[in-house]
Amino acid sequence: MSQIIVSDRDILVSHNQQEKIYQRDELPQDFLDWQCQSRIDSFKKMASISADSVRAMPAHLPVLASMGDEEFPINLASRGIGLLPKKEFLQYYCDLIENEITQIRDQLWQTTLSRRVAVIQGFYQSPEQIDPFLLGGLDIFEGQTSENLRVNPIAALLYSGEAPQFLSSRLIVLFNLFTPGIYIFVFFWQRANYLRAILSMYIRSIIHLDTCFTRPR
Repeated sequence: MSQIIVSDRDILVSHNQQEKIYQRDELPQDFLDWQCQSRIDSFKKMASISADSVRAMPAHLPVLASMGDEEFPINLASRGIGLLPKKEFLQYYCDLIENEITQIRDQLWQTTLSRRVAVIQGFYQSPEQIDPFLLGGLDIFEGQTSENLRVNPIAALLYSGEAPQFLSSRLIVLFNLFTPGIYIFVFFWQRANYLRAILSMYIRSIIHLDTCFTRPR
């Protein structure tokens, strides 16, 4: 399994008995704007019409390309990937969502839909609290993609936006795996459970993929 050490400016990767340093780059501003606005629009649609009214979320489901050791080494899969709060806001959002889950636990999801949407929507309406260097998510399937990333953390994400802009973004990334107890994992686990009644998401994974955006040096 590869080892990754992340600093403020660089990422050190130890892979196949070799070390390489990558420079951390911020996500493009137009990509961040699209991520936030696309999700806000989807949540508004859920709240005003129904949870079933959102049929696609291209900002959430990029194609992830990872490398393996098979005869055809490139593996492609769609993965749910989202934005992360900056470190100083991470615990705040974990506590916020946990408190909300506690308060509405015994209520019907139909009666709490607008409340759930408002809390998550508030995060995407606060761009100053979003970390421009990171994305992350929960790996639901733990299949070939997970196996590849444990060995080789270098991968690519391809986003294709909706009409009429058809925004397209290719991001070269490094995946760092976290387990339960780490606040980054807790944030995505809680958010997934909080939205489960809206999106019918059933999370089985205990592995979190935290994406560091990089450019080789």
